[in-house]
Amino acid sequence: MRFKKICIIHLNQIGDLIFSLPLLKALRENHPGASIHCLVKPYLHELLVDSPFVDMVIPRESGLTAKFNLLKNIRKNNYDLVISLARAEECLMLTALSRAKIKAGFSYFPWDLCLNIKEQIEGHNSWYNNAKLLKRLNVTVTKTDYVGLLNVNKNKSDLNLPEKFVIISPGTSKRRHTKTWQKEKFAELILLLKEKHGLSAVIVGGVDNQEYSSEIIMALKKKDWKKDIDILDLTGKIGLASLCSVIKRASLFVGIDSGVMHMASCLDIPVVGLFGPTDPFYVGPQNKKSIVVREESMECVPCYLKDCKHRDCMKKLGVSKVVDACKQLL
Repeated sequence: MRFKKICIIHLNQIGDLIFSLPLLKALRENHPGASIHCLVKPYLHELLVDSPFVDMVIPRESGLTAKFNLLKNIRKNNYDLVISLARAEECLMLTALSRAKIKAGFSYFPWDLCLNIKEQIEGHNSWYNNAKLLKRLNVTVTKTDYVGLLNVNKNKSDLNLPEKFVIISPGTSKRRHTKTWQKEKFAELILLLKEKHGLSAVIVGGVDNQEYSSEIIMALKKKDWKKDIDILDLTGKIGLASLCSVIKRASLFVGIDSGVMHMASCLDIPVVGLFGPTDPFYVGPQNKKSIVVREESMECVPCYLKDCKHRDCMKKLGVSKVVDACKQLL
């Protein structure tokens, strides 16, 4: 079946959006004449507005009036295909009421009863599962990873960046605090990367990570603050387009499993990913210049727990192991 109008309802996280890029590429190349629209949370708009795979980016605003107007817009567009990559009730309701000829997504009973085509999620939202859904839609996969697919054309960063720097991405959303690494270890890592490789540190993250980034800087001052160690803290201070520009200029990325890690991997800079409760098989960085560092000896990982009494998978992860991975990539 040839599709002329396609709508993708995206998940709300940066990493999930990055994992959808090979899906968008496959849809564009299998249906070159189709108009492809993407529904995203407003803050993700910057990551798709320049994409060659997307004709229109539609913000999914909060508020009852905005949601009602969005549904009217969807129904008016008369899509041939609506794909909901999200399993949230709201997204599946939009899909159900869309008037699309084909409604596709992932199983989530009873909300998935509206779907003509559905696939089971294995492990976690990821490219692995998106590829399975494409297969069910008889869409040929044209690229098996997201590397190089993020297009943010305008250089929106006029920041005074260090000449040679490492991006440190320590934070995650509050509901995923089990993935965090100790602030003292990040501080020690920053010192060692400056001492051994001459890398200044640029700390990045969202607004909700600002406190943790400040704590890392305080821990660094307590350890061994030296005048020649430059720290630029951009946490919560720049948008995603500017962050892309900063990432492109970095020599190395070190951070926990997060959307920013996938941005760095997608932009193909060297990535050291620190993993604990999540499974790198599904959500590991996809570029060849990447190394996953994890505590291999623990039987309970991956667990995907949002809360954990001991968090030993991250607490036992040593600085020396991370420094060794950085050395390999540098």
